[in-house]
Amino acid sequence: MKRFECQILVTRPYLPPLDEFKNGLEEVWSNQWLTNNGPMLQRFQKELSRYLGVPETNIALFNNGTLALELGYYVMGLAGGEVITTPFTFVATSHALMRIGARPVFADIDPETMCLDPAKAEKLITPRTKAIVPVHVYGNVCDVEGFERLGEKYGVKIIYDAAHAFGVFSRVERVDRVEKKSIGFCGDMSMFSFHPTKLFHSCEGGLLVFKDAAVREKLYELRNFAIRSETECVDVGTNAKMNELQALMGICCLRKMPELLEYRQKIYEAYEEVFADCEDVKLVPHSQNKAYVPVLFKSFAIRERVYAELKTCNVFSRRYFYPLLTDFAPYAYGNGSCPIAEDLASRVLTLPTYYGLPLDDVKAIAENVKEMVK
Repeated sequence: MKRFECQILVTRPYLPPLDEFKNGLEEVWSNQWLTNNGPMLQRFQKELSRYLGVPETNIALFNNGTLALELGYYVMGLAGGEVITTPFTFVATSHALMRIGARPVFADIDPETMCLDPAKAEKLITPRTKAIVPVHVYGNVCDVEGFERLGEKYGVKIIYDAAHAFGVFSRVERVDRVEKKSIGFCGDMSMFSFHPTKLFHSCEGGLLVFKDAAVREKLYELRNFAIRSETECVDVGTNAKMNELQALMGICCLRKMPELLEYRQKIYEAYEEVFADCEDVKLVPHSQNKAYVPVLFKSFAIRERVYAELKTCNVFSRRYFYPLLTDFAPYAYGNGSCPIAEDLASRVLTLPTYYGLPLDDVKAIAENVKEMVK
């Protein structure tokens, strides 16, 4: 079994060449503008619009994904209502609901994609339901058609937590061509996280993509304390503005996206090659952007043993998502309601994947895991 001299973490952020970032810093210094919708942020927004295939009028940037979610939920009118969502996610998905006074109602997940199951969600819809919040877990795309039908049938909002799904696109067929459009343009709204642990980052950051361009102005106000003018404050907003240095990092990383996606695919294929003849380790195969490498073991005990033994090899994996959201105190009222999610949370482990991780190291990690499960 191989022990690595240097720590291998579950992920590391891509950092652009320092000279490239310094060139951008010189521009920021020249502008003498650090925050509040500066020229670097405006450029980042334009480049994101082109990359995602979404009009600039239908996106808004924030200083982190959690505040983006919170303000998005608020603008969508979810306060005071019930919102059906998944317990198999990071706490921010439901924390942001609770912060605006909405109550998460937990439905179970699809055992293959690990995303919220539309059929399970539909059973929980009541007159108090204002929205459904599915999560594209690990970049696996939810059943967007299924959720669209639920939105139309019951008149509820469909808001996606797409934190993991940057770089995932759907095909749009035109008369004379096929176009790419970000998966974020599904439903009424989607949120992408630009946290350093993500495939794409801006040091910290969040992006909302929305169908109705009319909400853009309200979001712009809310992210700046809801101050409309020198003499007007029109709502209880907050400080959720992305600054110029975050935008600069985002611009630099966006240029690298094709290579980042290509390298993640190579890492996944390296794991796939080693695990091909191992029935005791199941790779979760559905992610388009390979943002994570989740594997499933046959039992909680095996997962825990592999997790611990990898640390002795200087490899730091992550039990993502464990504990389940309904195991945490604020959401304990949902404990026991989602048996599929509870089972998968007890058996899943995400293995290291990031740009620059040597493929030989990837294969060695996989061989170690195979040896551990025997």
